[in-house]
Amino acid sequence: MSAALSSDAASVQSRQTPLPSGKELFRLALPQAGLMLCHLVISMTDVWTTGRLGAEAQAATGVVTQIFALLMLLTSLIASGCLTTVSQSLGAGLEKRANRYAGLILMLSAVTGSVVATAALMLAPLLFHVMSVSDGLRPALSTFFQAYCCQLPFYYMLIMMNSIFRAYRKVFLPLLTLLVMMLANLIGDLGFGLGYFGFPTFGTAGVAWTTFACAVLGLGSNLALARHYGLLRRSTFAPWRWNRRAVPYLFRVGMPAAAGQIITHAGSLTTLVIIGLLPGSTDILAGMSVGGRVQGMLMFPLAAVNMSVVILSGHLLGSGTRDGLYNFGRRTALRTGLMLLPPALLLYLLREPAASCFSADPSVLQQASTFLVFACLSIPFTAMTGMMNALFSGAGATILSCRIGAVTCWVVGIPLSLTLGPGLHFGAAGVYAAGTMAQIVAFLWTLHIFREKKWLEYGLRKRHTA
Repeated sequence: MSAALSSDAASVQSRQTPLPSGKELFRLALPQAGLMLCHLVISMTDVWTTGRLGAEAQAATGVVTQIFALLMLLTSLIASGCLTTVSQSLGAGLEKRANRYAGLILMLSAVTGSVVATAALMLAPLLFHVMSVSDGLRPALSTFFQAYCCQLPFYYMLIMMNSIFRAYRKVFLPLLTLLVMMLANLIGDLGFGLGYFGFPTFGTAGVAWTTFACAVLGLGSNLALARHYGLLRRSTFAPWRWNRRAVPYLFRVGMPAAAGQIITHAGSLTTLVIIGLLPGSTDILAGMSVGGRVQGMLMFPLAAVNMSVVILSGHLLGSGTRDGLYNFGRRTALRTGLMLLPPALLLYLLREPAASCFSADPSVLQQASTFLVFACLSIPFTAMTGMMNALFSGAGATILSCRIGAVTCWVVGIPLSLTLGPGLHFGAAGVYAAGTMAQIVAFLWTLHIFREKKWLEYGLRKRHTA
């Protein structure tokens, strides 16, 4: 089951699927953009509420969010395999196999979340010691850390159920769940955190455990929806023999995806260390933060489109529409790059006014403006690279994206940053230029692999015994 897509025409049938239109891509992307917006609102609600409770509570929220983000990187191991296996199985018309993969993924997420949560709780004292957490911050941080760890098993399963819904193209279901969670989080934070609506005031503990309650509520909603739409039933959970044969391909797709995220995350942290070696590093870091927010506003919709392309790629490859998938990918990547050229140019021209929305410090604005010069130059390349990587992910070729990201980050980007920044004294501009060069190299390499079409060979094999 876990092998390359068979070249035998009889095994992949000529079940040609019509190529997705721009309208269909938009219908898939819009709810997923709403999903990301709900996550953002939940996060901002927690930040705003803890700000009312004091600096310690707000600082604890920021610290635990960073730790939680690192722990959540492990979900990409299962999530990437989820979208690929379920989408390809549905595209091939193997609904039973798709359903069984969904059950396997749900069980793996429950086990993984429980193991990670238990390990994190046991290692909490050591982690706080390594991070040199002050005595004043420790009580609030401990409360948030315990609540966040307790919610991990439920949250892992929630994220996986969202991925399963997306693979089935039922993208409005996770959006509905997140809307419920967003409303519950708002009421819980204001009520139990600040004492609004006549609720008892628990302060930091109220905000922390509201997050836990929302994860449980969201998972319960997802399970009920999955049961209602027939995605969760007794036959979903396959015998051990089937699961044992199915797991290798799941991890073959998921491991490179998780490794790629961890490697690039480590590269981003190393870049921050390099920035710290430069004179005026505080202003540079602040300018990067402001510039990143401005750039993020422009790139926000692209993430939703990428997730939709992963789904469509899996369905097309599963149905045997290989040439159609290649043409769809080429057309989508080219259009994405061309569509982002005018916004990137406009952002370049208005970079200083845009940055001034987030800061009034002249030094920070100058650094943000420098950051945005290089960011605008790399936006079309980054967008097209991301689109091709989404196609690779849907086809199960995550190892290719991982390899390109690791090499361009650590062989091109980091050495060039050290050379142009602290080495040749070009400062922050040298570091940004190195990042842009790495993005261009990644684009050219990804384009070369895309045009070779070998990434189409990484899909599940459609067998008669599947």
